[in-house]
Amino acid sequence: MTSSVEQLRKLTVQAIEKGQNGKIRACKKDLNTIYMILKKDPFLLWDDNAISQLGKAIIMMLHFDLIDDEEQNIGLAHLSYLYISKGIEQEESLSPEENPAELFRLRKDRVILMKSCDDSFVDSLQEFYFADSKAKDLDEYNEQRKAVLSRLPYLQFADIHLIEQEYKNLKDDVYLLETANYIEHENNISNENLKEGLLLHKILYKHTHQKLREGRLLF
Repeated sequence: MTSSVEQLRKLTVQAIEKGQNGKIRACKKDLNTIYMILKKDPFLLWDDNAISQLGKAIIMMLHFDLIDDEEQNIGLAHLSYLYISKGIEQEESLSPEENPAELFRLRKDRVILMKSCDDSFVDSLQEFYFADSKAKDLDEYNEQRKAVLSRLPYLQFADIHLIEQEYKNLKDDVYLLETANYIEHENNISNENLKEGLLLHKILYKHTHQKLREGRLLF
């Protein structure tokens, strides 16, 4: 088990470095190996500090279209979300000794994921958002999807808000500043919306974790 953990850790670091350095072919080779390992044991790094890096590697899988299947890619987006959120949970548990720079990285990665793969999370959010009011027809189903889509920016903004509590002006990060400006321009974000975004993160994390444990997360 230890050798498998070490192998996955090493592959994850390698894949991210290669991807960031433009070595796409070599990166995709490592990502494919990571994917095959996760198919066998998605919880291999669950209690390891490298779990969030695994989430980042999966973002690369999605970016490079490693898997040519929409449903599996939706599952991968959820898996990435789960791993990054687990990393955030691990870091927050160290309070008051948590590392602000690490939380910045983790929350930015989650914003990137939620923004670039927002459609992937609609069905899950709809599943528990309207758990007690299943759509009776296509029109109602589409209205529910529309309602869920309108709330996805709340999840992104919740992370941005938390980053801003530590880093004023979001550490002058261009991506985060542009994302925050866009969300604020398109949505009138209230404190209630912010609370809803934070709550939705907790629910989505728990929901995804349960699906993975029960073997219902296809990726």
